[in-house]
Amino acid sequence: MFAHKLVLLGTTLLLLSSAVHSQSSISLKDAHFEEAPKTVETTSEKPLTSSSSTSTSTTTTTTAAPTTSTTTTVKPSSSSTSTTTTTSTSTSTSTEPPKKTTTPAPVPTTTHAPQPYPGPKVGTWNASCILLTMAAQLNFTYETKDGKMAHGLYNIPANASIGDHVCDSQTIQTIQLSWGPTTSVQSMLMQFDNKNATTVLSTIQIHLSVLSEDFPDSKENQTLQLIHRGSDEFKTPEKMSYHCTRPQMLNLTETVDLKPEIGWLSVSNVQVEAFRGADAKGFSAVHDCDSSETSDVVPIAVGIALAALILVVLISYLCARRRSTTRGYVSF
Repeated sequence: MFAHKLVLLGTTLLLLSSAVHSQSSISLKDAHFEEAPKTVETTSEKPLTSSSSTSTSTTTTTTAAPTTSTTTTVKPSSSSTSTTTTTSTSTSTSTEPPKKTTTPAPVPTTTHAPQPYPGPKVGTWNASCILLTMAAQLNFTYETKDGKMAHGLYNIPANASIGDHVCDSQTIQTIQLSWGPTTSVQSMLMQFDNKNATTVLSTIQIHLSVLSEDFPDSKENQTLQLIHRGSDEFKTPEKMSYHCTRPQMLNLTETVDLKPEIGWLSVSNVQVEAFRGADAKGFSAVHDCDSSETSDVVPIAVGIALAALILVVLISYLCARRRSTTRGYVSF
């Protein structure tokens, strides 16, 4: 009985050991061992560099393509395999600064201001009875080709010749200055009157042809008759010459085709003497236009007024002093 139990126990142990061995084989076969951590792989992608160059006459631009890099990292896990991928992208763009270009500065253009019309020259004319020195400039209006009115300046030539002149009369004498081509003679006539032992310039008549050589925009075949009538211009005592350096404006009017036009004659550096004697040489004593012509009555009247004022003040002082003296006697 005991032996039978011993046999059963041995058989059971053998079966258990066989089962344990079989189970161990299955466990080892199905066991999953952890893999060693993989090394970090870094993949760097270097793309081709693209260069774009644009060339002009003044600016060159170079642009580099961006650079991309990718990094992959595998991180192991204790229980299972897990993979973490980190992607880092960096982009860099490099742009070269544009080259400096030098643009030449524009050459300044010089615009000359219109030059003023030249002043008249001084001329001298001797017609025996009239001796004249002056510079004269004419300012007038004329008609243009398009029918408008324009202002013109014209200098009386200093080399004008003496035309007709009147010296026989002792009350009226004239001198005429002529210039221009024979086909278009231009002139200026000056008339002097002698009244009450005083000589004055009474009339100026100007005959002027507006030539295209002098005024390109003027209407063709245009002639002006300008007249000045005065009563006290160049006024001077008899046997004396009139002298004036500063410019003087003498008004001129025109009545052609019933269209009054206005202009003036500017004269300067004038010295003139009319009604000269036959044997006279040069100018007589000068009567200047800026000399004082104030009558002696004015200074005499001022002197009398001052004397009267002094006399009144003196009388008032004496009267006041006499009164104060009389009061002093009474109080005493």
